[in-house]
Amino acid sequence: MRARLLLLLALTACDCGPTSPADAGATDGARDGTAADSGSSDGAPPQPCRTALPVDMLWVIDNSNSMAEEQASLAANFPALIETLTHPPDADDDGEPDYPPLTDLRVGIVSTDMGVGDTAGVIGCPSGSGDDGVMISRSRAGGACASVGTEGPPWLQFDGTNGDAFEADFACLSALGTNGCGLEQQLEASLAALTRHAAPGGPHEGFLRPDSLVAVVYVTDEDDCSAADDAIFDPSPAAADRLGHLRVRCALHPELLHPVSRYIRALRNLQLDRRGDVIVAAVTGVPRDLTRDPADIDYDALLADERMQYTLDPLDDTRLVPACDLGGVGSAPPARRLVEVVADFAADGDGLVASICQPDLRPVMEDLAQLVAARLCVGPD
Repeated sequence: MRARLLLLLALTACDCGPTSPADAGATDGARDGTAADSGSSDGAPPQPCRTALPVDMLWVIDNSNSMAEEQASLAANFPALIETLTHPPDADDDGEPDYPPLTDLRVGIVSTDMGVGDTAGVIGCPSGSGDDGVMISRSRAGGACASVGTEGPPWLQFDGTNGDAFEADFACLSALGTNGCGLEQQLEASLAALTRHAAPGGPHEGFLRPDSLVAVVYVTDEDDCSAADDAIFDPSPAAADRLGHLRVRCALHPELLHPVSRYIRALRNLQLDRRGDVIVAAVTGVPRDLTRDPADIDYDALLADERMQYTLDPLDDTRLVPACDLGGVGSAPPARRLVEVVADFAADGDGLVASICQPDLRPVMEDLAQLVAARLCVGPD
């Protein structure tokens, strides 16, 4: 896996020169900017890139009642991502790093709690709009984290010199707790964060920079339930008879959810200077054996696997048969909708999916860092 990723790094390295402006009217979802060509007119090979692109990274973190261990593992292993991106190796021993060290990273954190609209009486979901995709700017954890918050914009900023403080602040802000709505709307939360709240005058205005590499990372042990019709949240016995238990209703009634194409299109249409500069990753409910190597995932086979089908537990029709489990400690149902979104980007080398059913998320952070590293320089057109 590492050899394939390093080969990708070598193929994408080039001079990070200016690019053409994006065509905001593109209709196919791609931006029309062209990548810089660092080769000279006489056919000389491109020179290695020395300066990394800025990176704008949005973390969508599940804050429902089953996520305490996963949030802790994320915080503990986030430094591995920063270490990999700021200390590039020299795998080919040519005296030059394989990619330029990252010195400009923005990180925003949102929860998966988008509420349940005007529906009342949903246990665990008292708010109509939840966190509404607004970035978490004050820590929800106690102790040493109690006073941690961002000054000014609601995102964290890494400048290449403040690594320890940056990692500590991420650990505090990503500890969202487990009181969020259990009907998670991961995709809608990211859409709100990157579009509605990023509009002029919105709380996230300026987060996305036109010259940045954008990465969206979902960390969740449930599939997406981004509702197009609030009727899916109806807690009444009549609705339960008609639609099934609330815990499985999102899987059983996709007609009440927004299509995943809504989110693929929105992410691909972000107004950036270069096409293809969006990475999408999900750490979620998928079998570990089919996703061990993020550079070698057969997404068609993954989605066709029986463990990735929505199947009611024959012993408990209020839950789905899990796609993965961790030795009785925790489990996660199949996250088909999230995988479908990632698969669309993975077709271009810009997607990563990993199982959340693992005791240590460090390998995932390292794999994510390698994916980002492979795109830190503008690639050849």
